[in-house]
Amino acid sequence: MKSLVLCEKPSVARDIAKNIGATQNKNGCLEGNKYVVTWALGHLVTLQTPDKYKEFNNVNLEKLPMIPKFMKTEIIGKTFKQYKIVENAIKRKDISEIIIATDAGREGELVARYILEKAQNNKPIKRLWISSVTDKAIKDGFKNLKDGKLYEGLYNSGVARANADWLVGINASRALTLKYNASLNCGRVQTPTLEMVKIREDKIKSFVPKDYFIYECLIDNIKFVSNDSDFDINKAKEFIKINGNKKVKIEVKEKEKISSPKPLYNLTDIQQIASALYKISPKQTLNVIQSLYEKHKILTYPRTDSRYITTDMIATLNDRLRSISNGEYSKIVKDILSKKINTTRIVNNAKVTDHHAIIPTEEKPNYLALSDIEAKIYNLVARRFLENLLPNYKYKEITYQFVLDDKKFKKQIIKTIEAGYKIFDSAEFEDEIKVPETANCTSLNIVKKQTTPPSYFTEGTLIYAMENPFEYVDSEEDKKILKETNGIGTVATRADILEKLFSNDYLTVDNGNIKITNKAKQLLNLVPEKLKSPSLTALWEKQLENIAKNKLSKDKFLTDIKKYTYEFIDEIKNSNDKFKHDNISGRRCEKCNSFMLEVDKKGTKILKCSNITCKSTKVISKITNLRCEVCHKKMTLFGSGENATYRCLCGNSLKQKEVDKKIKENKKEKASYKDIKQYMKREEIEHNPLKDMLKNIKL
Repeated sequence: MKSLVLCEKPSVARDIAKNIGATQNKNGCLEGNKYVVTWALGHLVTLQTPDKYKEFNNVNLEKLPMIPKFMKTEIIGKTFKQYKIVENAIKRKDISEIIIATDAGREGELVARYILEKAQNNKPIKRLWISSVTDKAIKDGFKNLKDGKLYEGLYNSGVARANADWLVGINASRALTLKYNASLNCGRVQTPTLEMVKIREDKIKSFVPKDYFIYECLIDNIKFVSNDSDFDINKAKEFIKINGNKKVKIEVKEKEKISSPKPLYNLTDIQQIASALYKISPKQTLNVIQSLYEKHKILTYPRTDSRYITTDMIATLNDRLRSISNGEYSKIVKDILSKKINTTRIVNNAKVTDHHAIIPTEEKPNYLALSDIEAKIYNLVARRFLENLLPNYKYKEITYQFVLDDKKFKKQIIKTIEAGYKIFDSAEFEDEIKVPETANCTSLNIVKKQTTPPSYFTEGTLIYAMENPFEYVDSEEDKKILKETNGIGTVATRADILEKLFSNDYLTVDNGNIKITNKAKQLLNLVPEKLKSPSLTALWEKQLENIAKNKLSKDKFLTDIKKYTYEFIDEIKNSNDKFKHDNISGRRCEKCNSFMLEVDKKGTKILKCSNITCKSTKVISKITNLRCEVCHKKMTLFGSGENATYRCLCGNSLKQKEVDKKIKENKKEKASYKDIKQYMKREEIEHNPLKDMLKNIKL
């Protein structure tokens, strides 16, 4: 008898198969003497949409909400063939047990159990629970397979999440769409996220700058600054008049201080840093880390909210360090390995949930196989990992200060005692200075400053705000829950939620700043109040966590969700609000003759039909990767086909024909495989070193 290993993706299935001797490819499975390995393609089974229920055909506003007696699942049409392969493998007579090897988390559990449920599996279940797909992790995982029953709570939590999102999201979106004859979507995470952006933008727009005044004093060309500010210019002038030329006594205070590195990365942290450093979206960052985890196997599982590792991982640290002991890190790694490793900063069992922090695996990175951005992201993780194994940064803070009329004037310098984890920084610190014990304030000046508004959200800071939305709730109890549940949404879903908000024309990006559209502002006026607060989704996540731990019944949770659904549908039905499109272009749809809406999606401008039953769209312009020859900025493409035109802000423009011609010419300058073959056949080339190097290459 054999065991069937059910993976989430083909690439992971191949990695697992080679480690357990399943090397024969048979009908969509990899098979060996003991194991058969098969895979999903992400989700193969999902919840049915409302149109698949007979009772919900042609539902109007009055018949809402749609509450199925039983929530049904269906096989996803695009992946039906793969589902049948998996189902047939499950039903094989020589298969005695199923080993779930999907991603180790709530959604991964749901992927596998939906398939097993649809296939009516009644065979025993075991669980492979690993955080990286290195050979060592896989082999160790198979030596420590868990009983599938231990994860039934996690499955129930996944089902509860999926059902609740269906009940609330689909009903609310359908009600708003029918009520206002506009394509309006809302949900327990995306709507509070929009509300946070709106609150921030309202603060910025209503902000009135206010002048305030600080003071500077030059003594022996050393600038002393007082941050004890005044908002009254007359008061500031009076201070200068009274204290100008006064004699002061300068004190010197020295204090030794210690600075510790930031914790290991979780997904949100690295998404925020990558957004700030490399201007890439959270979704792009997740895709890169997923590739480093799944394809290159040099980082651990990315969808984690933890910043710590567990005690059982301490034994693996030496191997992980050796994996990055090349290039710029070699000396640092050697120093760390030469002493006893201090793990107090990074080990905390209580703060690790499903997965530990993102850290390097035991696999050595092949930098030649990594793209530029993959190498950058990997180095961010490797450096943070090393920083946390290095000593603290110790420094001396020297403060020179004097007091004028209760205002403190200071000059501070930093002197390094021990670089510690700051060994990576190339910052230069000031040397100690010499100041007189007493001096006259002959150069006392007023410096005018202005208060500044809060900054607009970027994609990185908005992801961080979703994890830390504490300023957007009033209740201390709600803040406590939000801290326990790591904010709204999950690390695995936040990037997708942002992408959805952009694609639905609720958010736009202006020079890196996220701004809310008028459509989103109107939506926030139309949705029920509870749906706008982070408190609701935080409460859900807390309850879902309790379901996973078998502390709360899935049915009790869903009963409360159904009750809430009836409440907010009644609120929408009884509303007297109106919705008005403000982006009507004046052009009509070629299919249904309705007016088209002009939408900007991250630099791509499209026309979208205003008729909610018509899906017609047309691209007006989009920012391309083609660089202007004059100013080297990205050019915008207008139109399509041979008549398309690339234009730059500097005024330079190119026709599509010209661009195609240049691409063709560039290709001619590069040697093809055919060219290299012919070059290799030339007998007259004797003792050619390049030929000698290439002679064994099969092209």
